Amino acid sequence: MQVHSLWNPWEQWFTRQRREGRSKGEKGELGLRGTQGLPGKAGPSGPKGEKGSVGERGSTGFSGGQELDHLKTQVRELQAQLKALQATVSLAQKVLLFPNGMTVGEKIFKTEGSEGNFETSKATCSQAGGLLASPRNSAENSAIQQIAARHKKLPFLGINDIQTEGTFKHLNGEALGYSNWASNEPNNSEGIEDCVEVHSNGKWNDKSCAEKRLIICEY
Repeated sequence: MQVHSLWNPWEQWFTRQRREGRSKGEKGELGLRGTQGLPGKAGPSGPKGEKGSVGERGSTGFSGGQELDHLKTQVRELQAQLKALQATVSLAQKVLLFPNGMTVGEKIFKTEGSEGNFETSKATCSQAGGLLASPRNSAENSAIQQIAARHKKLPFLGINDIQTEGTFKHLNGEALGYSNWASNEPNNSEGIEDCVEVHSNGKWNDKSCAEKRLIICEY
């Protein structure tokens, strides 16, 4: 009885190919790359590196006492700078507040044109944040003279000898370092002239504090 082959068709095809002696086919195209696999375990640590060279030496610092002195010096310098800045700002504010005043150094002299006796004049300037004008040099005296000339009035100065007759002082008790008395003044006429007025020529004259004079303040 004839036995039929149970090979599947593919096996039969490969058998025929071998029998007929056909050559191997060409290599096919490269397939798509597969997904990346999981990372492997970490390898062992490498050998320890050599010790680096020593760096450059830093500058010598202050000792405890020296550092404190240095800080104190810095604080003093900053305080001086702050004081100078405050003075500059203060002067700028005064110029803005009193555009019609006259500036001499760090002072500004200003009047609103009102009059009053000595006590009223002091109070008026104090309420405005200033002092009754009290010149310390010829430039300041000249500024007061010019303001008075514009208003055609004589002003009182913040100077008197109320406490001690014949010893004129500024309102803060400071002795006069500058004066511009007219000839034969002060003379304390009738024994009642304890305050000081400025004439149109800038010269000083002692006058009764009860008189009313132009109020010029300094800031």
